Amino acid sequence: MNRVLIVSMDKVDKNMAGSGIRNWEIAHQLAKHCQVKLAIPYPTDLKSEDISIVRIDYENEDLSKLAQDVSVIILSGTVLHHHPYLRDLHVPIVVDIYAPWLLENLIWHDKDDWNTWIPAYEKMFGIQIRLLSAGDYFICASERQRDYWLGMLHAANRINPYTFRQDNSLRNLIDVVAYGLPEEDPLATHPVLKGVHPAIRQEDKIILWSGGMWEWLDPLTLIHAIGRLAPRHPELKLYFMGTRHPNPAVFGMQMPARALALSQELGLYGRQVFFGDWVPYQERVNYLMEADLAVISHPKHIETRFSFRTRMLDCIWAGIPLVITQGDEMSNWVEDYGLGYCAPPQDVEAMADAIERVLESGGREVYTQAFEPLRAKLRWSIVTEPLVRFCVQPDLAADRDYIRTMEQETQKKDTQFQRLQDSIHRYQSSLPLKLYYSIKRLLGKM
Repeated sequence: MNRVLIVSMDKVDKNMAGSGIRNWEIAHQLAKHCQVKLAIPYPTDLKSEDISIVRIDYENEDLSKLAQDVSVIILSGTVLHHHPYLRDLHVPIVVDIYAPWLLENLIWHDKDDWNTWIPAYEKMFGIQIRLLSAGDYFICASERQRDYWLGMLHAANRINPYTFRQDNSLRNLIDVVAYGLPEEDPLATHPVLKGVHPAIRQEDKIILWSGGMWEWLDPLTLIHAIGRLAPRHPELKLYFMGTRHPNPAVFGMQMPARALALSQELGLYGRQVFFGDWVPYQERVNYLMEADLAVISHPKHIETRFSFRTRMLDCIWAGIPLVITQGDEMSNWVEDYGLGYCAPPQDVEAMADAIERVLESGGREVYTQAFEPLRAKLRWSIVTEPLVRFCVQPDLAADRDYIRTMEQETQKKDTQFQRLQDSIHRYQSSLPLKLYYSIKRLLGKM
């Protein structure tokens, strides 16, 4: 039985976000076919009989010993940046690129000081390119994302005669492993909001924001829409399931504070709008089953097009009618499968109208059957099939030796170029001024 090492850069615990949940669920699907070790950067209370969980010092620990005798290494994000030696182990590396974090960071840091943001972005871009150069197999969350990553891989010279001749569909290089749904049907165990929260009555209608409040999302339009609806619909209660990211390494998001301030300014805070801290993963089903409607909204920008709103999958699992902003893949699902209504980006009136239409159409019972086709094909056991196949029969990328040779040649040329520059600077004072600047111009063209 093959051994698989998954290195997580995100927290995997009772409170965890999309990347941590994805690592946890993928590990358990692979454990049906392989021996799985999940390396995590923070302490956890989670226990599993199916996988081995190992705590690591994410940035500083040498993982070579942990990776001994493994058949596959699965990683993402900055793992290879901190542990570049992993690519020298002659072990196939699977790179999970389901979250296009370069696009997320464009929105997150757009208001940062230009002098610090440009160097930071260039560093992140370099990390991304090196990651694309190192992977033997890549997984992303949707066909739309796959198109984006195929472009990136081509620019990184990973679509080349070697990979094309191996498989002209390039599914052997990159395939879709969507974020999935649990195998079991959702079942509430106890009430959490209706009749429990002092400001939420049993007969109220709960609108759920499932997941975090990231900079690239738009809870503000939704709060304004609740403000428009509240006078004639005092029974509407908007609940945000997550405000503070459970991973302490993720901080600096301003959107939760902006949303809180807006709800206070409109007089909705504590009456129509409520903020949770972060709902534990195993507890989320109780909130989902009490919701009458789920909403996700975002501005119109490049991140939206290639996003895959992972926590909205929970709403599909629970069969909650959806109101969603147009522009991402899930808005297409809402329209194609009849799961609710879509609204244009940052259109308060359209958002309020969509919410009202869903609630007046008869509620969850009307939409139950519409979710079945998606639920059937988005189970974790289904979406992970391409990854399972690779881990059962892993192989190095067809162009691995080619790419390494190209990198070594580039490094050699860069070293020679730097030595030449250093020599020119060293002898600057002894060179005729005209000759010195001629050489500088020539170097600038190299």
